[in-house]
Amino acid sequence: MDILQAPPISQPRRRSVDVGGLSLALGSQGLGQGWVGWDESEIDTPEERLLFAELLSDMYNHTHTVINAHERSGPIDVSLDRRCQLIKSLDNWHFEPHKLPEHEVLYCSLVIFEALFRLDGLSDTVPVSIDQVRNLLFNMRHVYRHQNSYHNFEHALDVLQAIHMFLCSAGRVPPASILLESDARTWRPKQTAGKPALVNCLTPCDLFCLYVASIGHDVGHPGVTNNFMKNAQAPLSSLYDHNSPLEQLHYTLLLHILRRQGFGFLLDNSHSTPHFRKLLAETVLATDMRVHAQFMGRFQRIVDGAETDHWTMRVLVCQALIKAADISNPCRPLNVSQHWASVLQEEWTSQATLERHLHLSPSVKEEVDPLSEAKSQVWFIETFAKPLFDLTASGIPETAEYALHCTENLAKWKARIQSLTLRDDSPDSSRDTLGRPTHERDRSFSPHQSPEDYVSAFPMALPTAFRLGIDQSDRLSVHDSATSDILAPVLTDTDSSRASSPTHPTAPSIGTLHSPFSIGSTFPTSNVSSPSPSITSTSHSVGLSDAPSTRAGLLVPSHGDALGLVVSGGVSSSESSAAAIRAACKVGVRKRPSFHRYSWSPGLRDITARREVAIDAGQGVDS
Repeated sequence: MDILQAPPISQPRRRSVDVGGLSLALGSQGLGQGWVGWDESEIDTPEERLLFAELLSDMYNHTHTVINAHERSGPIDVSLDRRCQLIKSLDNWHFEPHKLPEHEVLYCSLVIFEALFRLDGLSDTVPVSIDQVRNLLFNMRHVYRHQNSYHNFEHALDVLQAIHMFLCSAGRVPPASILLESDARTWRPKQTAGKPALVNCLTPCDLFCLYVASIGHDVGHPGVTNNFMKNAQAPLSSLYDHNSPLEQLHYTLLLHILRRQGFGFLLDNSHSTPHFRKLLAETVLATDMRVHAQFMGRFQRIVDGAETDHWTMRVLVCQALIKAADISNPCRPLNVSQHWASVLQEEWTSQATLERHLHLSPSVKEEVDPLSEAKSQVWFIETFAKPLFDLTASGIPETAEYALHCTENLAKWKARIQSLTLRDDSPDSSRDTLGRPTHERDRSFSPHQSPEDYVSAFPMALPTAFRLGIDQSDRLSVHDSATSDILAPVLTDTDSSRASSPTHPTAPSIGTLHSPFSIGSTFPTSNVSSPSPSITSTSHSVGLSDAPSTRAGLLVPSHGDALGLVVSGGVSSSESSAAAIRAACKVGVRKRPSFHRYSWSPGLRDITARREVAIDAGQGVDS
């Protein structure tokens, strides 16, 4: 492991951490239950172990802060007529979750699971109630960051509904309309003659795992990319050695939410649900576009008829479905596709604004006008979406109709480029090739968030100096002698998956969603508070308990915020550097409880004698 190299020079006092808890967190056995992605054998020296334990301690505290700050949900009030309308919309590829009020977004996600539980044999394999599923979804929605214009709960529902449509088309799950029938009968897939379809390798438990992965694949997304975090030297990127840190975050949060809501029995490799946790990890981590080429090669071999074991087949089919659903926006009807393209660009523009604020190199490309937006869509469809959907259709022929939509939209985006390039300003040309008013071609994208708004994001996804409230007028630099080699230059590869959702401009008043991550404001002029979200309808109120409020002014980190890093606003000023050291030490050396309530004894497990576990590059999650 190439992180956490400590040069032999003086360094500030370290925080008290439970190094034994590190062993528990990494191991797949014992009380820690292996909740994090690293293997112990990756950590070589005592100094690495100590520093890595600090990062893990932060990660553990932040995840538990958000997961524990909630209450169970209550019924979601929807009239019978409206329920019927929503059920019908879920069986339609023209589904538009961004136009729904918040309580209906949550309700639609529950309805999809309700339809899945009509699948014969699922209730026997996954013995949970629909009330438990509602609590799971409610808590998960709370952890999604609503300030993101793209990576929010509406996007999560969009991906889940796409998975539902793919599997319905393949005849593997019942349509949502089964819920409109008077009886509560179960549904069985039709048996077909000939070679079994690829999707038939999925068990009922696999399908439930795929649905959970779909709705939770971006949970806790901070609204920035993996490349941003590496370039900004964010602790989360260091924790996972720059290997899919966002996806690792989503998976870690998902594990905690599942355990909190009583689904832990699925994760512990019991006889009834073998490999659930590993399949969940493999599915969520596949949404990182940096591993896209690797996946395409593996799935192509399966489509070409290469022999493989049953487990690998199940993993690749789940990965193909979630990857296609995650980037399915270009395959939706054109007006729906246009919406998702716009809100994604808003999120990237917000990130670019933050990067300029932090004096970081740009890691996303801003589209300044509709012409550049159209060119970006053509590039993405030709590079990623169309090849993936064409390959998926080769393996799962029933999804060919979605690949056709992608091809049709590609042609329309190309026509739009031609139209905007010619810029025909004749009076008769009131609409362009996408059917939109021609005056819209002159609009530009504006950031959806200001830098101050990112204080509500998951703390470890931000630079330490930003979280500590150090002045950002000069370029940030990290000088901690013990962590000078943690972070590397920005990547130029394709970053995390393009999936997300917008805010509702005209949603009815149903309560306000706030960030679950309670850290203080980095900006003295901001007064940021983060109570937990609530859903309010006409006759039922579904709420969460208030999380601790934050204060204006410089951030005073709670237990896990400080990483013991020495941060300076400029290399040339010894005074500012010394002040930064004092500030970091003041918040960093305070003794606090270990991140696991059970102490660890070296006699029970020799930390120097570790079993070697082979971990695929870029995956890093033990089953």
